[in-house]
Amino acid sequence: MKIKIFSIIFLFLLSTELLAQSGTGSLKGNIVSFQDEPISGASIQFQNTDIRTKTDLDGNFILKAIPAGTYILIVSNVGYTASKQNLMINPGKTAILHLQLSKSKQELKEVVINRIKNPYQVQNSSSSTRMDVPLLSTPQSVQIISSQAIKDRQAFTLNEIAGTFTGMKANNGNGSFNMRGFTAYSPTDASFLLYNGIRGNLFLWSQQPLLYNVESVELLRGPSGALFSEGAPGGVVNFITKKPLAQNRYGIELSLGSWNFRRASLDLTGPLSGNKKLLYRAIIGYDKSKSFRDGQNKENIFIAPSLTYLFSDKTELNLEINYAYQKTVQQYDNGTFIRTRPDGTFDFNYYPDHLTIQSPTDYGKTHNTSATLTFNHRFNDRLKMTAVQRVVNNALDYTDHIPVGKIKNDSISRGYQDWETNRFSLQTTAYLTYETKTGPLKHQLTGGADYNRYGWTKNDYQYKAASRISIFNPDYSNDPPAASVAAEESDDNKRITNLAGIYLQDQISFGRQLKALLSLRYDSYDAKETPLSSRDNKQGDELQASGLIPRLGFVYLPAENMSIYGTYLKSFNPQTSNNVLSGGPFPTRKATQYEIGYKGDFFNRQLSTNVSLYQINYANILAPAPTEENSHRQAAIDGTRSRGVEFTAMGTIRNFNVIMGYAYNEHIILSTSAFGKKGDRFNNAPKHMANLWLKYNVNTGLIKGLGIAGGLRYVSDQVGLISNQNFLFPEYTVLDAAVNYRKGPYNLQFNAYNLTNKHYFTGSRSSTVTGGLGDPFNYRIGLSYQIK
Repeated sequence: MKIKIFSIIFLFLLSTELLAQSGTGSLKGNIVSFQDEPISGASIQFQNTDIRTKTDLDGNFILKAIPAGTYILIVSNVGYTASKQNLMINPGKTAILHLQLSKSKQELKEVVINRIKNPYQVQNSSSSTRMDVPLLSTPQSVQIISSQAIKDRQAFTLNEIAGTFTGMKANNGNGSFNMRGFTAYSPTDASFLLYNGIRGNLFLWSQQPLLYNVESVELLRGPSGALFSEGAPGGVVNFITKKPLAQNRYGIELSLGSWNFRRASLDLTGPLSGNKKLLYRAIIGYDKSKSFRDGQNKENIFIAPSLTYLFSDKTELNLEINYAYQKTVQQYDNGTFIRTRPDGTFDFNYYPDHLTIQSPTDYGKTHNTSATLTFNHRFNDRLKMTAVQRVVNNALDYTDHIPVGKIKNDSISRGYQDWETNRFSLQTTAYLTYETKTGPLKHQLTGGADYNRYGWTKNDYQYKAASRISIFNPDYSNDPPAASVAAEESDDNKRITNLAGIYLQDQISFGRQLKALLSLRYDSYDAKETPLSSRDNKQGDELQASGLIPRLGFVYLPAENMSIYGTYLKSFNPQTSNNVLSGGPFPTRKATQYEIGYKGDFFNRQLSTNVSLYQINYANILAPAPTEENSHRQAAIDGTRSRGVEFTAMGTIRNFNVIMGYAYNEHIILSTSAFGKKGDRFNNAPKHMANLWLKYNVNTGLIKGLGIAGGLRYVSDQVGLISNQNFLFPEYTVLDAAVNYRKGPYNLQFNAYNLTNKHYFTGSRSSTVTGGLGDPFNYRIGLSYQIK
């Protein structure tokens, strides 16, 4: 039924386009530089309309079905002076344009002046290939949620925007996400989250990543080890942060919402010097909220200053600093209780939603700091260099109560965790991009090197038994356990991992229609975990691992607005544990993906579509393999297989903004072990997910500036625990809506989430006792003021 709904919507949009064909003309042309070199990615826009496109790698473009009339055409690109000229479009005729752009001395200013207002569609991304090429020419499934889409959803964390991506969901209220059937949640890895294409997650796994300084969010589906050395098999998320601008702009946002939610942010940017060479940006944010769940009080402070210095039109240096402080009663939500019936089935509605295993005595304090220095230099139109140094430090102090065993007579035993840790990441990245020709072939070469030193200098962890509580009438008077209670488990160690890698990539163009992408990376890991006191009873961990990571892709463009692609991707990551007491060292975890797909831009390239089919094989997962001599022994198993199909459509068509998607995924275990039986479904991996967000903007008349939006998120049933395939979270559909009114620099907005107050579960952690609970009906009211 839900697939039919999406088909009807898509056919409606298509029929609207067909009805608009009468009385229209076309425009095609070629844009070159002052040296007669083709300019790829140049923006072609009809002023005060949504008619726009970008040039391909040969500098060519075409716009079809343009309503007849006289327009002002703007052509712009970074590093060149924008061109503005009158243009007439005649019915049934094709206008021809050949234009040469001259150099610009104010590169960033041109981008600001000619940016498209309020777009949902982003046609270019440099993150997937580290080259600024159209997504049509990228042999990988990439989806980008723009700044305007984030604002329309009033999404303030990655968790709140996750369901807008096709095939992605948040598993719970912390940093755990599912992409293509795989859970991205890595407490001891470098994380699946990138910042401007660079490793070094600002936030710990126990937090929801904040979006105060984020311009757009990119999802690169599948393994991405060839460029980023990131081994998350389902995909990586890349935050594009807000940069200093050459024009003064001031903005303030205020929000109020359910459960005493309060939020305020300030965004200031502009030049600091008269010659506009020194630019700044300052972002400050604060939010505080409670929850419908007991004890989930949270407070965030976020500060992000940045500076850009333009040495010339070819060279710039950017420094960005982020500081995020979080104070909570409970660091993250361990989930609400689930009752097991006598027959082994589960009652997901038995216990009230507000009850929690955690204690009012629990707390969390987190200090996250990062600094990123980026140097860009363009030697000429063909050769560019980028060098990045990123430093991240995380300090966490928290206590937590967790479930132990099963619920009996509406009571449960608990454990107590006390954890202090200091974690760091030092990332150095440098790469060159070069465009050249060998005979009829065009090459876009990228070569670089990475060095990442990450880990922790302190990992002080203790686990103790805590008091048993009645679920309906909990008594927390004995929380936390006394200091005299002996710890049953204790860690006190440090861990340092050194990762060095080099890579080379070539995107080859065989004429306009056929392109190939060839990449090869070599990574070397060297890690050591060292006890810091006698409390750590492990012998320590050491690992050395290295390997080649290939990437092969092709793109065929049968027309300028559509492409067919195929890709072969690999990645690998060392195990999080190689302790000899557990049977280590273990082989590295490896992911291999095969994907074919189709991309097309329609409605004058305002609507982008993507259909992809994929299979991911993930090998060497660790599973318990105890023996009489060693109850802690583990073994690497064959792994899992995830395969599926995805469809995405997003963009702006006349007065409508739309994001829609459907994903089918089957993720199963390939062999029988203590991990699970062959053919068992993977946990937190629903087979079907669908999403829709549709907004109508009133652009004329008395109510000009009014926007009305609505959407849905559908998730089919999902296994909560691999070892118990009967533990199934029910399917759910959540409806959301929004309305906003923009008048000059002001925007007033109201969002309502979960309109039907649906009771639903998002996923589980490691037992059948609790599960992540979705938010009931809630709302937000936002007011923003911006001067440009």
